[in-house]
Amino acid sequence: MLSQRSIETLIDLAENKLSQIIPFDRDDVREIKVLQSCVDELKAGGGTSASVDGRGTSRIENQATTH
Repeated sequence: MLSQRSIETLIDLAENKLSQIIPFDRDDVREIKVLQSCVDELKAGGGTSASVDGRGTSRIENQATTH
């Protein structure tokens, strides 16, 4: 079981990585989806994945198709 501090640190790391990714191709979009799913799962306490903060990937997918 992870401590609350470890969970918060992992969330921060994943969110920092998410904020730095510029989606140029499908692999980038896939990585964004995986990272967002991890953040959602960590925020939900390790349960089923759910969008906790309302962030979606449709905006990111649109960026990937337009760049």
